[in-house]
Parts: sequence; structure tokens; C-alpha cells
Amino acid sequence: MEKDKISFGHDFLKMLGRTRLRPGGGLMTDWLLNQVQIDKDMHVLEVACNRGDNLIRIYTKYKCEIIGIDNDPVIVEQAKENIKILDLDKEIEVKNMDALKLDFEDETFDLIINEAMLTMLPNEEKAKTLKNYHRALKKGGYLLTHDVAVENESEDVRRQLSRFTNMNVYPLTVENWNRLLIENSFRPFSQRTGRMILLDRDTIIKDEGPIGAANFYKNAYAEGNRDRFTKMLERSQNTKISYIVLASKKEN
Repeated sequence: MEKDKISFGHDFLKMLGRTRLRPGGGLMTDWLLNQVQIDKDMHVLEVACNRGDNLIRIYTKYKCEIIGIDNDPVIVEQAKENIKILDLDKEIEVKNMDALKLDFEDETFDLIINEAMLTMLPNEEKAKTLKNYHRALKKGGYLLTHDVAVENESEDVRRQLSRFTNMNVYPLTVENWNRLLIENSFRPFSQRTGRMILLDRDTIIKDEGPIGAANFYKNAYAEGNRDRFTKMLERSQNTKISYIVLASKKEN
């Protein structure tokens, strides 16, 4: 099969049943959200919201005003369908929008959540996206970032991660993630890093629940999926790829 006809790594994992597609798993998403006092009066934006899993979790817990955007129109329709099934379509809005062309008024949001997306952008586009976030955040607003961190930014490391995701990616070191935020007028105030645990068994059980995890592995080792999943698992175990979660504040 030609490479351009193979689904992206995250799409493959979604097809198998993985819902919390984050380098540090749902555990680190939850930690990140706890770095900010979210309440019902906050206006929240999630960028790259995917099928709406995080939007639904956040609204259900905090009852805040929340909007999700994604640049994939098919994914946006799936998110809207999921939200409507739960009768939350009046509470949660989803739009087809690119973070590089963020179409919101200045100082609209108290909080922007951005997970597992900036790595997909070349560095100049990372900076442009962060400038858009800064513009759209209110004074003193927060940015929560969850992404991939590497020990070095060599071409070999970039190729390894690109093979894992089946798309071009541009990961940064922990130091350069912090530098990128600071250079674009954000002040990091809390962070954690560790080994990437997206395909860690215990993490999958925590994220998906026992039955969801069992279904995931059943699909993963089914004929037709086994070879690709095994290769992804081996690559994740043999590469020095980490997660990073960063809470930062808009510098006025």
C-alpha cells in the first residue's frame, strides 16, 4: 500500500478505539487542566478538538462556555454528532477552523487548550499559531499545551517520530518548547515531562476503562491491524520520545 494511502498514526489508533490520543495520556491532560482554576464563567477554546472527547469531558466537569475547532471538516462533523447524541449541542460549539487563521475577535478567551498539535507544524508556523493564541486570549489568559518533547532535534529523531505518526512532524526539546512560548509573550509557570505513554498498557486502561481497553487490544491484534500496531508499539518503546505538559500565562 502506498504511504499516502495509509492513515495517519493517530487516525489508525482512533480506529482501534483509542480516544485520548495524547503523548502523556489522559492522566497528563487532567494534570494540565488542574493547573488553572476553571469555572463556569470562563470562555474556553480547544484547538484540534478532534471528535469532541475532551470538549465533552471539560463541559461536563466545569459547565464553562467552550468552543472547539479542528481543521478537518470530517472530524468536525463527527464531533458535532457525538455532542448532539449527548444532547449537548446547545452547550458546546464546534467549528471547522485552522489555528493559523484563527477567526475570533481579540481577547475573546480566558483559556486556550492545545494538545498534540503544535508538533505537526514547522517552527515558523508554531510561532504564528502562538501569536494567534496571544491575540485571542484576554489579558492574563492561560494557554495549556500538551505535546511531544525530544532529547535533540536531529533529523534522525524527526524521521523516527514522523514514521510513528505517518506524517511530517517537528518536535522540540523541553528547553525549546519553553523558549518558543517565552518568545511569543507567554510565561510558563508549571510543567511536567516524562516518557511518552500513549501506548502504555496501564495508561490505556486508565484512559479507556477496562472494557474499552480490552476492545482496543482486540482490534489492535486482529488480522489486518496486528503488523502495523506491533511496529508502532516497537517504535514507541525503542525511541527516546517524551511528553511535555506546559501551563503558561499571557504576558500583556
